[in-house]
Amino acid sequence: MASLALLVAGLVAVPQQAQPAEAAVTQTVLFDKGGAGYGCYRIPAIVRTKLGTLLAFAEARRTWCADSQEIDLVVRRSEDDGRTWSPQQIVLSGTDSDPNAVATRGNPTPIVDMDTGRIVLLTTMDPGTSSKPRTPYVQYSDDDGKTFSEAKNIGSQIDDPSWGWYATGPVHGIQLTRGAHKGRLVAGTNYDVAGDPNDPDDNKVAGQLVYSDDGGDTWHKGATDLRSAAGLLPQEISVVEKVDGGIYAGARNNNGSAGNSRAFAVSNDGGETYVAPYASVPGLTTPTVQGSLLRLRATDQGAKYNRILFASPADPDRRRYMTIRSSFDEGKTWESVADGTRITSDWSGYSDMTVLDTGEIGLLYEGGSVDARDQIRFARFTETDIGLPDGPAGPTTPDVSGLGNNGILRGGTTVVAGKFGQARDLDGTDDAIQLPFAESLAVGAGDFTAMSWIKYGARTTPQAIFWGYNINEFSQFWLRAEPADARIRGLITTGGNTAVVATAKAYNDNAWHHVALQRKGLTLSIWVDGVQVASVASPAGSVSPGRPFKMYVGQRIDGAHHFDGSLDEVRLYKRALTAAELGSIRTSNVTTVPNVVLDLPLG
Repeated sequence: MASLALLVAGLVAVPQQAQPAEAAVTQTVLFDKGGAGYGCYRIPAIVRTKLGTLLAFAEARRTWCADSQEIDLVVRRSEDDGRTWSPQQIVLSGTDSDPNAVATRGNPTPIVDMDTGRIVLLTTMDPGTSSKPRTPYVQYSDDDGKTFSEAKNIGSQIDDPSWGWYATGPVHGIQLTRGAHKGRLVAGTNYDVAGDPNDPDDNKVAGQLVYSDDGGDTWHKGATDLRSAAGLLPQEISVVEKVDGGIYAGARNNNGSAGNSRAFAVSNDGGETYVAPYASVPGLTTPTVQGSLLRLRATDQGAKYNRILFASPADPDRRRYMTIRSSFDEGKTWESVADGTRITSDWSGYSDMTVLDTGEIGLLYEGGSVDARDQIRFARFTETDIGLPDGPAGPTTPDVSGLGNNGILRGGTTVVAGKFGQARDLDGTDDAIQLPFAESLAVGAGDFTAMSWIKYGARTTPQAIFWGYNINEFSQFWLRAEPADARIRGLITTGGNTAVVATAKAYNDNAWHHVALQRKGLTLSIWVDGVQVASVASPAGSVSPGRPFKMYVGQRIDGAHHFDGSLDEVRLYKRALTAAELGSIRTSNVTTVPNVVLDLPLG
């Protein structure tokens, strides 16, 4: 696990477990236990407004940290991406008729309407002397969070008299930007329904989405999963929009076991219904606690890959080790704890995230050296700090396909005379060309043609020419010179099914040869110098289902099988090229053959 060292701004140093310090994160305490006359601050939520202002919300609990007591809702503002903050301001307190009365105001769920700039704030209230009934409210700010309207009771819209406990969020909601419901505001809620008081298994709990199509003026009950309290219990729902326009709803499973306390559901109709009931999220280790989601990158918005972030404590039993983990496949799989990035090694709890104007990530979370409820901190860091899927940056060689998939030069490749113009010479030790993680390079279950000019000599070790996606039994493809066995071999694996094709010679004569591995339908073939020299039947299915994947020219993915020789004109097409097209590339270096997703002249 990467661990971010602390650059503390107004933050008391806390004991740190020994972790690799790979980057730095700036942290600031925004709410401190005992501050402003409050005994405890909890339940953070954060948004960035249309004007770029950060609004950090929290529950200000009057006497101690209990959930039901006199609790005010407060906010702090930052107009410089979290470097400085305004004093805290009370947004909501008391009852509808008396702002000084004892009442619990909380569960902040702010949503920014990017069309109008309005900040919509959903919250709940209970009497402060008991936790039920809980009633939802909405209020607005039309001046960038400086002031908020009077809170309006919306219990008749998204609550029900038969429900007891009711919770909005607590975490930011979203505005949909894709599909038929573009502009809709969506937030997560949960509630319970009391059954037979003599039968605890008769109680029911629901994870629900609510939505508004008029900028937050009116709200509607949406996707609902009502289930027995004895089973999986979806609560504290964080939502993120998928690139296909669906909604991924991540929840705390309040009946989860140690380390297995996350649940999810998906809506494909703007939050009106779920595709299926909430299910456990395998491998996403957390204690029983709220967690937050944030979309960082989306391919339909010009990014090379998709990336959704998840923030939560990562100790399976206790609330500590606030950690950022990522999904690169829209929530299908998540990084393990070991692959995530730890923000702090002390106690931590609830959290929320936003993307700053600078492109940095802002994390608002509960933390403390003694108790997770000691403070609410704001952390600011970059994507590089939490790990780029390509690894560290380096010098590049340009991709001229138009997709910008520039190769990263690893080791010390040198420029030499090529078959066409210049080429790259690799030393067989540590030189390689790493391709970026980009969805455009995922050939999936379709046809493809991967090719390169090669020139190499008598060294007999296996030497990778082109390697994509994975190794061992996982889905992959590769093309490798194996001079000790007098052959060049190609392979594809799709879901455990493998096909291998090989030439009858190694072509290791220190002369230029054009080699290509091609999948066409259910046939895998190798072409050398414009001629198909070998072919075999191959399985259907994707060679690139995993995310994030890696691709290399000149080495295997794990750093073995380095190529010792020169490479030129490396290309990848999402199509099976014809013999004529291969011939035009081989003889004239034609660059107008369509469906190219990678074209490295290597000059």
